[in-house]
Amino acid sequence: MPEKAKEKNPVNTGVFRVIADFLRDGGLFNRVDFQSQRALLTLYRLIAEGEPVSVERLAVRLGLDDTAVRSLLGRLPASTYQYDEPGRIIGFGGLSQSPTRHRFTVGGRGLYTWCAFDGLFLPELLDSPGRITTACPVTRVDIRLTVTPEGVEKTDPDGVVMSFVVPETAGYRADLRGTFCRYVNFFASDQAGTTWLTQNAGAVILSLAEAYALGRIRNETGFKDILAA
Repeated sequence: MPEKAKEKNPVNTGVFRVIADFLRDGGLFNRVDFQSQRALLTLYRLIAEGEPVSVERLAVRLGLDDTAVRSLLGRLPASTYQYDEPGRIIGFGGLSQSPTRHRFTVGGRGLYTWCAFDGLFLPELLDSPGRITTACPVTRVDIRLTVTPEGVEKTDPDGVVMSFVVPETAGYRADLRGTFCRYVNFFASDQAGTTWLTQNAGAVILSLAEAYALGRIRNETGFKDILAA
């Protein structure tokens, strides 16, 4: 697998700036208080342990009562969560225990993400490197990336790019995966991404450096206080 230097200083394109401002303004990810940030970060890390998460289990980890935890979770749209049959949480905000096209290995556990973007911001939140395995929707070529809390370390093939779309607020709150995640993929090359755009008007193609930088902005927006604590 070819080595790549950590990508820094993304190309400051107009498209990048528009998406960055959208994320900073709370687009896709609600701004919440410190207690909610703590609860949601803890939820991410419990899901990463590989077992379904009950509200009771999350409450014990947080040292809060069940009612308080339900209130904290209720501040985000229902489409942010994924549940199993007994009602336990198996997916949240892009990290899932249920199979998708995007495999995400962290801490030796095989998990999944809802879209390509998730694998870029999750390592910082989980404080652990993650390995992403997916396939280019156009060429069907396997794509593998290693992402650490500090940056993208390895890519195979070289030249991977990512699509992104800015959905309508009402749409993504009602159906995050349907209006956003399905349009956010890795591509084996810029050419493959450009081909995909011909049938997906409204999306854009970003370099991997730009995509990773947006992931950092996403974390700064949604978890600024708890990550700085």
